[in-house]
Amino acid sequence: MELTYRAFGLTIGSEIPLVGLPTTDEAPEVSIRRATLPEWNGDDATIRYGDRCRIRGQQWSVQFKGLPFAGLIQNGNSIKFDADPAQDEMASLHVLGSCTGALLFQRGLVPLHGNTIAGPEGSAMVVGRIGTGKSSTTFALLRRRYNLVADDISAVSLETDEPHVTPGFPRLKLWKTTLEHFGRNFEDLRRLRSGMDKYHYPVNERFCATPQKLNAIYILQPRDAPGIRIRPLAGLAKLDALRTQLYKIRFADAIQNWPPLLGKMCRLADSVRVSIVERPTDGVSIEAVAEAIERDFSEVRQIRPRGPDPSGSRNAASAA
Repeated sequence: MELTYRAFGLTIGSEIPLVGLPTTDEAPEVSIRRATLPEWNGDDATIRYGDRCRIRGQQWSVQFKGLPFAGLIQNGNSIKFDADPAQDEMASLHVLGSCTGALLFQRGLVPLHGNTIAGPEGSAMVVGRIGTGKSSTTFALLRRRYNLVADDISAVSLETDEPHVTPGFPRLKLWKTTLEHFGRNFEDLRRLRSGMDKYHYPVNERFCATPQKLNAIYILQPRDAPGIRIRPLAGLAKLDALRTQLYKIRFADAIQNWPPLLGKMCRLADSVRVSIVERPTDGVSIEAVAEAIERDFSEVRQIRPRGPDPSGSRNAASAA
């Protein structure tokens, strides 16, 4: 039975259950359908990522041989997938991951690989490579005074003068060790997939369902040094740091398929505060990292997003 869900400001009609997404009675504008997908017949203009991805304009093909799973995303309004119905639990992860990221690119959004939280000062995004602690840091911030805007994929809209993050999934994906660390019971939670100690953690009561102006981006970066240091970036260093945070696609390939994306990335770098959060590889708690981010973010509303900065370091946008 098909259900219609809501995420990223879209109504999504799906033949596969999408765990953790709210349902709606509105007419769907995006369809997710099971289909038998033919072999990709792209030409020399196709961008290839090994055997996994093929990208050509408004067509994006993904394949995961271990499942197996194949997906075809087209024109920002269609996701077709080919997978064994017995493996729908795993297939839904690919639909909500790589397939959704591709669809957001096609719709003109800027999907970054990170989580976004909202508080009194506005919203901030936490990004970083896999394993740097994005989700656990986000969870620690939610335990303070913040609400969740997006998990894993933070889709930035630049349709107005200021960048906004569209509400994504009202849940976090958390490892068992993280839940145990924070004293949360995981036995009643749903695993991402069988045999994996990672769980869907619903945050409906702490979810922000309206677009939020983006004020700051924090890039987690473990290092072999004591203490936590937050280092604001300036000028082209901001764009250089952000381009590696695009969701599952290289920057050069993304702007080849969607040329307007370059201008949007430049506007994003010029509009928000971008900082590197340097933290020791071992020995510092997630709470300490969250506290440092919260303390730094509290200064955001005191800083003008544009214009000259006497210190030469705090207002990075002035040099962008």
